[in-house]
Amino acid sequence: MVYSRRDFLTTAAMAAAGYAHARPVVSRPLTIDAHVHVWANGVAFPFAGGANVPAGLDASVETLVRRMEQNHVARTVLIQVIHYKWDNRYLVDCLRRYPKMFAGVCRVNPEDPDAADQLSHWTEQGCRGVRLSPAADASGDWIRGARMAALWKRCEELRVPMTLLIPASRLADVQPLIERHPELTVVIDHMADCAIDDEKGQAQLLALARYPRVFVKITHLWSLSRQAYPFRDTFALVARVCDAFGSQRIMGGTDWPIKTELAGYEQRLALYRDALTFLNTDERKDVLFGTVQRVWPFGL
Repeated sequence: MVYSRRDFLTTAAMAAAGYAHARPVVSRPLTIDAHVHVWANGVAFPFAGGANVPAGLDASVETLVRRMEQNHVARTVLIQVIHYKWDNRYLVDCLRRYPKMFAGVCRVNPEDPDAADQLSHWTEQGCRGVRLSPAADASGDWIRGARMAALWKRCEELRVPMTLLIPASRLADVQPLIERHPELTVVIDHMADCAIDDEKGQAQLLALARYPRVFVKITHLWSLSRQAYPFRDTFALVARVCDAFGSQRIMGGTDWPIKTELAGYEQRLALYRDALTFLNTDERKDVLFGTVQRVWPFGL
């Protein structure tokens, strides 16, 4: 790489103290947001029972489109929000209303014996991937269960990415699945939410770099950090992930509108456009749009 990651890591403390000098951005490259949630407050698309929906928050697709236009975001990958669980109708409605603007990742019930057929159904409706989210406790043990075989196989047959919202403690559980499906594109969300001091978890995440179809979203910096924006104490982790996987397999995303009290939509975009100064020009383009285009091609 043109810029030595080792140089960055040795100066991280100075950066945290405010001494880092950000290189000027000469032009703003194309931006594709790899991770956003939307939902509608109304009777047309009812939430699942027990959903914990933030009160008073406008997360509609119309609001997202305005934010994208205001901030020069060309395309966005919509990730089915947990508020609807396995009912992906609002997601599909958004895809149909804005067919050129969005790609969609659905959810299916991983404990349902018909999960693979559910995935086929939602793929026929326009979705281009599925997201699984096993919990760290025993309730997430289904990720090691027999029903994963059919679902992962179907995902591979449909040629749609398998996206994983997964804690670092579950990385060992998915490694055998990745090995059994070498042609399947697998996306690890939020760097598996590895804590910045979790060396074991980070080592398990970085070990997945040996599988060429595994990609990582370098997101959730706002949640992983113990500092205020721009969350410089997470930069060393991002640099390690970039070194291990290469910039062509990492991507940024805003995770809007989750926890916007930690960082707004515009701030999250600026993280990838400006703040990660250890990325060279080509690496930044991969993070902003190149990698997500490889996983979810938009035809731009």
